[in-house]
Amino acid sequence: MENLHKSVMIKEIISFLPLTKSINVIDATFGGGGYSKTILEKFNVNQLLAIDRDPISKIFAKEIESKFSNFTLINDKFSRIEEIVNNTNFKNKKFDIILFDIGTSSNQIDNAQRGFSLKKSGPLDMRMGSSDKNAYDIINKYEEKNLADIIYQYGEERYSRVIAKEIVKNRKIKFINDTIELSNIIKKCLPKKNLLKNKIHPATKTFQAIRIYVNDELNELKTSLEKTLKILNKDGLILVVSFQSLEDRIVKDFFNHNSGKRWRSSRHYPELPDILATQLKIITKKPILPSASEILENPRSRSAKLRVAQKI
Repeated sequence: MENLHKSVMIKEIISFLPLTKSINVIDATFGGGGYSKTILEKFNVNQLLAIDRDPISKIFAKEIESKFSNFTLINDKFSRIEEIVNNTNFKNKKFDIILFDIGTSSNQIDNAQRGFSLKKSGPLDMRMGSSDKNAYDIINKYEEKNLADIIYQYGEERYSRVIAKEIVKNRKIKFINDTIELSNIIKKCLPKKNLLKNKIHPATKTFQAIRIYVNDELNELKTSLEKTLKILNKDGLILVVSFQSLEDRIVKDFFNHNSGKRWRSSRHYPELPDILATQLKIITKKPILPSASEILENPRSRSAKLRVAQKI
């Protein structure tokens, strides 16, 4: 299988890594292996533990495994990051770098049979790994209100009610089986002025919402971030690349909440006093964005944001 994935902001990420000491690293979202390979080649790595829930990650790990004896891939959810460490040869180890890239891999998007693409015909699936849900069941079996709530909550789609109503209307005639079929139904729901004005495909937010719900992505991220604090060395770094506002908000709130900073999750709420012990120092006061040249070379990087914090 050809590796189509391009890891985002590699130059920016490795600029934070120490060159003067041996490091233990977790690449919590291995994907196509771009980060792991670069780190192993350029740094003094004692051990690198890679994690990915998608079975295809094993294919892309083979080349790295053949070159680096200090590399290990575990096929599992990153929400189990602490359990993975404790149930392997890494037990009792602490890590200097824990890296997350929360975006969907190009190896997933460009494979039509995985059901992630809204531009290629494929079955409604969207599972990144093992999951008790799939996109077909959600689209064809969920009640209209439930479906609308998912599209609004996880896609921040203002036309969620209209889209859910149209999906239900169409599935009464026949079940919706195909990604292009679903994409076309959604496209009809948005006003024409929006189609002309928006740069993104009209079905993008709905597909995002279904994918996030199928894979429970936001809870996976929250759980994993909390567990990193238990396995990170003093002065160790957490680096997170996110690709949409819901993920970035979780990362920002987690960093703020654990850095002793007074914070609020929304400007509409009163400011909340922080009651947690200060465990992190925020390194990036504002998120780092990809360079113009990277966006030109890899348009999928355009929405990426990198945040970094250090354990104190």
